[in-house]
Amino acid sequence: MKRLLSGLVKKTHRTGGDDERFGTGLWRHNRDRFIRVVDRYYTTALALHEARPSGDSAASGAASARDEVTGAGRDPVDVIVDGTHRLNALVDVVDGITADLHACCPVTGQVVPGPDRNAVGDVPELLTKASSKVGEAVLAASMARTEAPAGRPIDSSAQATARFIADAEELLGRARENLARLGPS
Repeated sequence: MKRLLSGLVKKTHRTGGDDERFGTGLWRHNRDRFIRVVDRYYTTALALHEARPSGDSAASGAASARDEVTGAGRDPVDVIVDGTHRLNALVDVVDGITADLHACCPVTGQVVPGPDRNAVGDVPELLTKASSKVGEAVLAASMARTEAPAGRPIDSSAQATARFIADAEELLGRARENLARLGPS
């Protein structure tokens, strides 16, 4: 019986899923932090969307269709909600970056050893900064969520969320470029 159970443990460990793909150290920590902040953004955007009066949703959809033709600004709630799609795509980017980092420089703790540290350059910092930018987008969306029910304009908050998400995209693009310099993993 003991051998049977130990075989199950080993099999589970071998198929390891996220632990095997991303490790358990710094790379996994960076990935998990990014996913948590994206989840917070989604929750905030969803609450903002659901708080919008039901008639506004159809009106904003029609306005968005008009805006694409006329080039006018989009509904700020739609801008914030659309950020969830952009962030969802970035989760795949972060998954790729952290999987590549773990494949080339596996780390079990929160410190990258010297030679590996030189190899990965500023990729860990770029991942952290990207998470922080998404956190700033969450704050901007939260501000919109508190301002909208009071009837105050939320255009600047919506623009801020879009800008912070664009900053995160740029930071992750730089991280991918830096990883590409390491060569194939």
